Amino acid sequence: MKPSQQIYLLLFFLAVSIQTACANDAQQKRFIPVELFTGAKWDGTHQLTLNPVSTTTCAPYDGRPCSNFYISGPLKTTENNTQIKWAGSEISYYRRTFTIPHRGEVISFFTINDSKDGLVRIYDKRQQWGVRKYDGLGSKFPLGYWRQGEVRTYPSRRPTKIEIIELDDPNHCLTFRWVVGQGKKSNQDNNYTFCPNRGLTKITPNNKSK
Repeated sequence: MKPSQQIYLLLFFLAVSIQTACANDAQQKRFIPVELFTGAKWDGTHQLTLNPVSTTTCAPYDGRPCSNFYISGPLKTTENNTQIKWAGSEISYYRRTFTIPHRGEVISFFTINDSKDGLVRIYDKRQQWGVRKYDGLGSKFPLGYWRQGEVRTYPSRRPTKIEIIELDDPNHCLTFRWVVGQGKKSNQDNNYTFCPNRGLTKITPNNKSK
């Protein structure tokens, strides 16, 4: 084989390898829109926007009967008492409510975090805690571009970690693990599954201690 032919074959196989690597890379990366959280219809645009929604989804928790989660908004705070600098003096947020058997209603406010790669809880009210307000530096739901198996941590008051368990299953559902602090107490280490046009569909605790 002539040297020129060897060079041609080498370049050919190199190009094929690069194309294959790029294809595999694209398959392992996914854009996660806000609409996957809300259950609203997504138009395919790779932008993070809090569009008007009023949705309901139902998700079981560790064998407990399916609970209805209601999401509405966006609404706006009258001031910004968080570390979310991009929001300016007011914060647009979604209001989510659901009921825990024997514990009453839970009300939470969610918005895009300061790093713009997740939805973060900035307010929470429930019977066992009362009212809690957060700095906006954590994350409760991944947004934007993520990869299969990726792990990110957030420097909130109690450090938060998100790990992608299943980036894009056959139904395009997303499953991720959310851990707050050391994750040693109940509801501090859970797997969540969200599906297109439905929102939250399943909650699986990894730590069932009280």
